[in-house]
Amino acid sequence: MAQRQVHYPRYVGNYELHQKLGAGYSGAIFCARHVHTNDWVALKLQPVDEACPTNRYERAFYPAIQGGEGIPTLYASGIQGPWDYLVIDLLGSSLDSLHRTKKTDVWDLRSVCCVAQQVISRLEWMHTRGVLHRDIQLGNCVLGLPPNDKTIYMIDFGFSKFFIDQRTKRHIPDSKEPRDFIGNYWFSSVRVHCRNQVPSRRDDLEAVALMLIHMLTPGGLHWTRNGVPKTDEAHERLMYEKRTARPEDLCRGLPPPFEEFLRYCRRLNFTDRPDYEQWIEEFRNLAEEHGFPGDPAFIWPPPNPEPMAQPTVRAQAAPVRKQTGELEGVLTGLANMQLGERQVLGVRDNLVNRDSNTPPKDGKKPAKPKKAAGPKQGQEVINLVSDDESAHDENAHARMTPHGGVRFSKAQRLAQLAREVEAATDNATLGRLVRQFAQVMEENRSRMLTKEGFAVLDALRKQLADPSVFITPIRTARPRGSGASAAQDGSAVVAERETRNGKLNKLWRLGQDVRKAGSNEQLARLVLEFGAVIDRSSGRTVTKDGFGFLAGLAGRLEALA
Repeated sequence: MAQRQVHYPRYVGNYELHQKLGAGYSGAIFCARHVHTNDWVALKLQPVDEACPTNRYERAFYPAIQGGEGIPTLYASGIQGPWDYLVIDLLGSSLDSLHRTKKTDVWDLRSVCCVAQQVISRLEWMHTRGVLHRDIQLGNCVLGLPPNDKTIYMIDFGFSKFFIDQRTKRHIPDSKEPRDFIGNYWFSSVRVHCRNQVPSRRDDLEAVALMLIHMLTPGGLHWTRNGVPKTDEAHERLMYEKRTARPEDLCRGLPPPFEEFLRYCRRLNFTDRPDYEQWIEEFRNLAEEHGFPGDPAFIWPPPNPEPMAQPTVRAQAAPVRKQTGELEGVLTGLANMQLGERQVLGVRDNLVNRDSNTPPKDGKKPAKPKKAAGPKQGQEVINLVSDDESAHDENAHARMTPHGGVRFSKAQRLAQLAREVEAATDNATLGRLVRQFAQVMEENRSRMLTKEGFAVLDALRKQLADPSVFITPIRTARPRGSGASAAQDGSAVVAERETRNGKLNKLWRLGQDVRKAGSNEQLARLVLEFGAVIDRSSGRTVTKDGFGFLAGLAGRLEALA
């Protein structure tokens, strides 16, 4: 049977309808012109008797969210004959249309970071107005038209909901009552989609996290690859795949902030306010660490698919090759250097090559080096290792901040520190490395303790306790989804989420206790407790009291050396 043709009016209110931009199951959207001002707008048209009157729903939310960046302006709305209409800003392409037409299998990291910053900012505005979006997807993130073509707009508020009661001005209560699912199958949170829980701010953010991971995953999230489910069996299978997918599996191969963001959203309680600023800053830092500008302006197509400066990845086993032009420049510079007479290297007793296990060719044990005599007149001594603390700090800074305009990322610096902690043989070295660890965390605008940061704490705890014994990593030690406790190294670590006041009090107490510790075993237990408190806290950030603990730990290690 042929589908019945719909006859749309030519004029609606003061607007003349032109090209149809799209149509859905509940209506259509047109490019329209104001007959008096000639302004071009988008006009959403829907039958009055539509079973799902999204225009009527949207009309209730637009006044609450007007004025925010990236929120379309509502110019007119009403009912004309059998039609319900909304008149809003005329916008450009959606991220879904860009996703379908892009040539690569995944999005570039810079674009994804821009999307993350802007969409989180849009949700922050909506949530401050008491409104949830509830339908986060690529099709509802739309670019503006010039001069706003670098701004991402949020559209389609037909599924939105006030989470602040308009009468009492209080957060709506949670409920265990059965409820129908409202949202989209792909990115709605596990709580809302698979467990039929009441949505709140955390669920909007979790949908953003899943959308970002989808953009960076070849072929997209695995439960999206069969399209929209058309049967109950297909829907059940989709929910099972989404419900059982682990964050570490979804984010394998992605930068750590994506997994951290997803875990953070799932740790939030029903009425918690997400830390929008922290995650906007986190994705800005991620872009900068990979050599991209931190500006959230979305540029399509991407101006440069490669980062502006490729940082050297120290964690890789294979050496990173320099570009031919750069290598030629280095060789030319070396050839032009006026070195004069060969310099004498000062021999130090405490200089140990821990990276080499090769015995001497003669089979004899190497003799302990004698104290180096003073340099001959006219010769310069290069002091490779110094007992002076300032020299240690200067050498560490030079190692951690390379020259040549290439800046190591926070993750790379922390990974290097973890390796140095594993190779340390005395408390004085460990104390110096703890100070460097605190310095790296303080210098970075994001104070979140990532996987690499927890690796430093794990290596430090192992060195202080027993380097020969395997330890459970702090970051993955807690059991999932419950408030149970897990025993580690004889200490019970509670897996419940840490409150802000509880975190501050415990970190302050740890800062006092670390200064009284009398052995490495006591310090190891304090490091474990410190890492567990940070791991359970919202955002896993190191606060002022956390840095106080690290300073006290470094001082105590040096005192026990």
